[in-house]
Amino acid sequence: MKDREYKEVWQKIKAEMLESYANYEGQKCINKNMGFHKILEGAQISLAPVLEDMDKLDGTNEFSNLLSDLGDK
Repeated sequence: MKDREYKEVWQKIKAEMLESYANYEGQKCINKNMGFHKILEGAQISLAPVLEDMDKLDGTNEFSNLLSDLGDK
């Protein structure tokens, strides 16, 4: 794949993860079942640092290098 294609996949994955994060929040408000609430909370806790790292990498040289490295494989 070309760098552009990797970047498009990156953006798609990021958008899907953001959507999931938002959906978990919405479900926590709707569903008051404590066990289910904890599962959703755990999913959000797991996604948050990944999304933060993706935000930090977007548009940086490190991101460009990552894309280049992926293209070399």
